[in-house]
Amino acid sequence: MISLISENWLFFLVALLIGVATAFWAWAVSGRESADDHFDADDGLLEKAGDAVISAPEPVVPAPAPKPVPAPKPAAAPVATPAAKTVKPAPAPRPRKRPVATETPPPPPPGKPKIAPAKGDPDNLRLIKGVGPKLNSLLNNLGITRFDQIAEWKEAEIQEVDQYLESFSGRITRDSWIDQAKYLAKDDIAGFEKKYGKL
Repeated sequence: MISLISENWLFFLVALLIGVATAFWAWAVSGRESADDHFDADDGLLEKAGDAVISAPEPVVPAPAPKPVPAPKPAAAPVATPAAKTVKPAPAPRPRKRPVATETPPPPPPGKPKIAPAKGDPDNLRLIKGVGPKLNSLLNNLGITRFDQIAEWKEAEIQEVDQYLESFSGRITRDSWIDQAKYLAKDDIAGFEKKYGKL
């Protein structure tokens, strides 16, 4: 058999090529016929093998109209809220001042100071600069009611009376009571006002 093929190889080659071409043609024809006999429902045409393909123009589909953009909803009117109160930070606590140890004057001795008693009608001791209503009452309660009485005081009497003056201690010297009382005891109003101001 091999010798037969080797002697007639050209014949076998031609037969093979013819067989392949025939098979290809049969396959192409059967494929085209099934495709050509297909009815195109969209175009309404029957396409046949070998004919030019005629297709109906595609219908123009209008582009969908753009959807209208909805108008923005009106913003709700802002609700008036009470303004937030600004809270001020609490001030830093101040350091407490320690009470200054003041020397409290000793309580006045019982009774009245040992000084010469007043003679005559009482004078208005409030005319002395530095003597107010409270101090005037205190002096009257101690038996001190006249300018001439005060004008005669010496250092011993000042110290004696001073210890009865409670919180007014030291005012006799500081406010120059004795000098003022000398002017007032003599009714020297002009001299008094010249030195100590208007009454």
